[in-house]
This record gives sequence, structure tokens and C-alpha cells, in this order.
Amino acid sequence: MDPSTQNLLIGLNRISQERGDSLYLIGGTIRDHLTGRPSTDYDFTSPQAPEIARQWAQQVHRTLVPLDETPGHETYRVVLDKNLFFDFTTLQGKTIEEDLAQRDFTINAMALSLADFTDGSKAPVDPFHGQNDLQNKIIRAIPGRAFEEDPLRLLRAFRFAATLQFTIEPETLARIQKHKDGLNKTAKERVTYELLILLGADRSHLDGMDQTGLIEVLFPGLAELKAQPGCRSDTTAWQDTLNAFGELERTLRRPETFLEPHAPLIKAYLAEHHHYALLKWSALIYALNDRNESGMVDTLKEFRLSNADIQFVVRTLKFSTQVLSESRSASRGFERDSAVYQLIRQSRSELISSLLLSLAIRLGHQEDIAYFVPMLNRILDFYTEVYIPAQDRPALLDGDILKKKFQLKPSPLFKDILDQVEEARVLGTIHTQEEAEQLAEEWITSQVRLAE
Repeated sequence: MDPSTQNLLIGLNRISQERGDSLYLIGGTIRDHLTGRPSTDYDFTSPQAPEIARQWAQQVHRTLVPLDETPGHETYRVVLDKNLFFDFTTLQGKTIEEDLAQRDFTINAMALSLADFTDGSKAPVDPFHGQNDLQNKIIRAIPGRAFEEDPLRLLRAFRFAATLQFTIEPETLARIQKHKDGLNKTAKERVTYELLILLGADRSHLDGMDQTGLIEVLFPGLAELKAQPGCRSDTTAWQDTLNAFGELERTLRRPETFLEPHAPLIKAYLAEHHHYALLKWSALIYALNDRNESGMVDTLKEFRLSNADIQFVVRTLKFSTQVLSESRSASRGFERDSAVYQLIRQSRSELISSLLLSLAIRLGHQEDIAYFVPMLNRILDFYTEVYIPAQDRPALLDGDILKKKFQLKPSPLFKDILDQVEEARVLGTIHTQEEAEQLAEEWITSQVRLAE
């Protein structure tokens, strides 16, 4: 813990003691404290937590943000900076033990008084033996009605297993399977939030979600794939999906395995926004897209994904399908620079995601990659060595020149001419404005002849 955070906690503890209250740190904060993981979100509880939050926010000159103002369940947040949050929630029950009994998993059902925490103590209140499960890397649900009270915890079990690299113990898996349909009662926005975190982990535990039936609750259309034939006589479409998903996760963890020259570029790309998670989302519904594209888009909308995220998935699916189709054709069209240029120009920011997904699908379907991997590297070579540098150089022709030199009025022909000139510029077949104008003139003449 850095000194500035330590001083903030000491000042907060002073307010708690002056009010005759005992403020506890709980949940993930204690889990991270015991494992030595850095915390950016500190969770506090006590009978007077809301009042303490108000007083402390004024003292440190920060805004108090209400997250839940339900009587008896009040939760407030104080934002210290973009990476440091303090959340204050009213104690649930008469004692800290009663509060912890209402939480989700044993590793989150531990608490330390703020005074002990600031002194460095690692002996929490731990009525459900969360320390043992933490040490053994086990996800275990609290006894009782944890999943009935909040069905989102069904998904959170896999999220914690994925992000912490823990194992969900058998009884908890059985309880998830029993209560899986409860997830349908949860707001889609909350489900999507958890899914993006889950899919953003290195290993998403899709096999466990499949075994408990949770994946079919989330994506009902996937159930149909289990009865659909796969790419080989001994597989189903669902097995193909699982195989491709697994291959994608392995490729994302180590892109240098197949695309070594471009691994830094790929890793930087995956770190942007939700690219890592959305790419795996694309792999999960690839087979659905193959059979019912409109249904796939409707499914994405149901999850309340942003329009930008939906477009990322839709375009990744579209262009990965194009890459696979071209690679399977007799002509293998990406041997020509012009075909590579068109793919890059059309796919734009979904180029890398499309290439990665197409590779995972070929691997998952056990198709030959002896030609495919060099083809992907060649596309990325062209992208980094030709296409990107060309974007830093000025265009050779624009609409004003077309209007003045050729007396053309704005029309669809404008775009066709400029696209042809831009492709020639990037491919290096023209270098000057004079050459660009000559190419435009030839294009216009050819179109006139066709019209005749």
C-alpha cells in the first residue's frame, strides 16, 4: 500500500473512532490484502458507514456519489482519483458475522477492522474459512440462499475462477446447475458487465459453464449447435465452437506462436477497449452467425452492448468469414497485393481481430495451416510495412481536383475514382499528382465506353 493511501485510511479510522463506530474493510479488499494483490477499490461497512462517508468526503474535499439509497442498504462512493475508490455500505445485520453470512463466496466473506488493517494485520474475521479456500485456490459459495438472493452470483463464480485462476468446488457447481435459470431474472446490463470481465481473462472456464448449463441460459441458440453436425463426421457444431474458442484463448495468450513478427502489435491491439473480450465473444457465436446472422445481431442487442461493440463483433465475424473463404478457394486470393489492400481497407480496425478469429477457427476445425499462417503474416507485413506508412503521406487527388480538371459533379463516380487512385498510391504504382490525374482520366474514359 502506498503511503498516501495509508494516510487516507488512518484519517478515516480516526473519524470512525471519534464517532464510537468500528469501520470494517470487507470482501475483495481483504481477499486482495491477504494475497498481496494491489487494491484500487476499498469496501467498508459499519452501522454508521453512510454518515462516516459523508463526513470523510467533506474532510478530503471529494464528492460523495450515491450508489444505492435504499433504506438499510445505503451505499456511497468516494472517488479519490481514477484508480482509487472507497465504497461505504450500511452493515447488513447486527454483527459483522451476520453481514458476512449474506455474501457470495467464502473468499469474499472476510473482514478486518480498519484499525487492524492499517496496522498490517492479516487475521480477519473469517466465519466460513475463506482463508483456507484462498490458500487452496477454491471458489466455494456461502451456505444458504446465495444464488437465489442474487442470481448474478452464478456468473460471478466463473468470473472469479477466471480472473483469480481458481477452481470452483463440486458442490458449488451443483448449486449453479440447480439455480441456473435464475440468471434470466437478472438485468442484462449486469450480466454483460460480468461477461466482459470473464471473457477478458486468459481462461474463461467455458467448459464449466457448459457443464452446468449456464452457457445455454446465456445464449439459448447455442443449444441447437449440440444437435448440428460439425465440420467433421465425429464432431458437432458445438464441439467445433469449443475447440475454436480454446484455440483462440491459447493464441491470445501467446500470439508469437504463429504470428511472432507481429506479436507486439497484436498485444497492443488486444489491450484496447474490450477487444480481448469481444473477440472471444465473436468466437462463441461464430457458428450462430454462420446459420442466422440477423438472430446473432438481435442476441448482441439483448445484451445491451454498445453500438460500437456490436459493430466490432459483427465486422469481426464478417471479415473472418471472408478470410476463411478466400483461403479455402482454389485461387487463394490474398496472394495478390490488391486483394490484401482491399481486405485491410474494408475491415479497418477489425483487421487483426478477423485474422485471429479465422486462425482459431482453422485450428479448432483441425484444418491445415501450412499455407494459412504464412498468409496471415504476409497480410500483417503489408499492413505494417506498406499500408500504415502510406497513411502518413498526403493523397494525390481529391474532389476539388476532379471537379476543376474533369468538370465532374459530385456523384458515386467520385468515390470510385478516388478509391482507384488511392489503391494505386498505396500499392506504389503511382507517385505523383500527374500520374493520379492520368489514372483518373483513364478510369473516366473506361466508364464512358461501358455506358455506350
